[in-house]
Formats: sequence, C-alpha cells, structure tokens
Amino acid sequence: MGYHRLMARTANHDERRAQILGGVRTVATSSGIGRVTVARAAEAAGVSVGLVQHYYSSKEELLIDTFASVRADVFTRIDAEIARAEKRGSRIEQMLVDSVGQLLPIGARKRDEVYVAHAFAGLALEDPTLRGHLRAANEQLQQRVATGLTNGKECGEVDPSLDVDEAAYALVALTDGLAARLLVHAGAAQKKWALDSLRARARELCPGECAHRRVNSGEALHPKMQGLNVAGRH
Repeated sequence: MGYHRLMARTANHDERRAQILGGVRTVATSSGIGRVTVARAAEAAGVSVGLVQHYYSSKEELLIDTFASVRADVFTRIDAEIARAEKRGSRIEQMLVDSVGQLLPIGARKRDEVYVAHAFAGLALEDPTLRGHLRAANEQLQQRVATGLTNGKECGEVDPSLDVDEAAYALVALTDGLAARLLVHAGAAQKKWALDSLRARARELCPGECAHRRVNSGEALHPKMQGLNVAGRH
C-alpha cells in the first residue's frame, strides 16, 4: 500500500505541475511572455498563488519548466512521426523533414509552442540561466539530427564525407529562421515556401539510395533511425 500511495502522490504532483505550466502557456500565448507572473499563471491554471509558489520559487523557474515542457511535447511528436515513417518505409530524408518540421508554427498548437520557445529565446539573451537551458535544448535537438544523418551514411542516403554536426547545426538553424519568419507572417504561400525549403535542404543532404529499403517487405526499414527519436526533457 505504501508504494501505491507514493505513486499516487507522485502522479498528483506531476498533474499539478502540468496544470500550472498550462496556465503559463495560456498567459504567454494570449498576452505575451512578458506578462507572465506567478499570479497570472495561477489564475489561468485555476489554482492558488500559494500552490504555484509551493512548486516554483520564482518566475524564472516557471519559464524554464514551461520551455522544457514545450520541447518535451515537440520531441514526443517527433517520435510519433518517425515511428509512422518507419512503418511506411520512408527515407531518412523524409524523416528529417517530418522531424524538424515539428518546429514550424503551422497549426494552432504548434504556433503556440513555437511562440513560447522563441519568446523564451528572446528572454535568454539577457539571462545567463535561461540561456544555458536554451543552449542545452538546442544541442539536444542538433544531436538528434546528427544521429539521423549518421544513420543515413550507414544506409547510403548521406555522403560519407558529410560533417554531420555542421549539417545538423545548419538544418536546425534554417528551421529556426523559417519558424521566426512564420511567426510574423504565416500565409499559405509562406508556409509552402518554408516546407519547400526544408525539403530542398533534406534532399541535398540525402542524395543517395538507401541500402536498407526492401521492395514489398514488411520489415522496419530503418532500424538505426531510432537514435533520432529518443525523447528527452531538460
């Protein structure tokens, strides 16, 4: 019974934190991240200020955990996209597009997430602690892309001479830039241009044929692509 009570308390704490972070997201996306306060987050979450302060001693802690939760949600979607792509027998080229494409603000949910991430990045320019968390998250994403490119070398899609770290850095930077532009203007044409830009870059990175592809086979065609879809939270 003690174990079950402990698990129940842990689950309850996780639910409370998620509820509070949801309140932060609501305030940030409706009023701007600069308007986030403990009191406003509590009101949006439907909890007391005291409860928020029980879990978070400062606004900075609130923002760090909110950013981490946004990135965790993005990585969860990336995992799902890659799993579906593997079942379809897609090329690593397509998996890269599907993965980094989750960072584009196309659709209401992703737009809110991208806004929070980019607004957090703006605050991080003036705050070393926030900047450290942002840098770690960026490095994690770049490493996942680099792993995918390394797997592409093994299957033959990616040129063996490619510097995967440099290529991953550039692809993530391209995606961030496109996302920033879409936050300002996200018309149908702009969304198409952004996706076309990602597809073109992925095509350049993956010009070869995949040796793992098997026609009319039900096997998982990219078993080593799993390195790209190991989700993590900072």
